[in-house]
Amino acid sequence: MLTISQRGQNMPASPIRKLVPYAEAAKKRGTKVYHLNIGQPDIET
Repeated sequence: MLTISQRGQNMPASPIRKLVPYAEAAKKRGTKVYHLNIGQPDIET
């Protein structure tokens, strides 16, 4: 079985994920939602 490295497990979750429920609710109300998130910011390695 594949496992996730310790470093991978310690990565913080993407803050954009907090907005997903709001976007989904807006879509259900019939609002056009434009997803403008273009990727992760630079992460120090």
